[in-house]
Amino acid sequence: MANKELSFTDQAIASDMLFESKAAIKDIATALTETTSSEIRTFLKKELKSAIKQHGQIYNYLHEKGIYDAYNVQAQISNDVDYGNEALKQ
Repeated sequence: MANKELSFTDQAIASDMLFESKAAIKDIATALTETTSSEIRTFLKKELKSAIKQHGQIYNYLHEKGIYDAYNVQAQISNDVDYGNEALKQ
């Protein structure tokens, strides 16, 4: 699962994008449950679908590059340790 194609900086940026997209999904979902306006609800539903699609695209990119694998915990832990060690060198 080691990745040699992306620089450490690119890997950090892509990982941050994944985590931020997940946070956006949570925020949009929260706003959706709290709104009373049907127009805003319709808008937020579209935004939520778009955010979920974008999250999937980012995950797939990271998975293809060998950076993130939610289905292989041991490999992900190893990758995270390698990433952490590289961060400490920076």
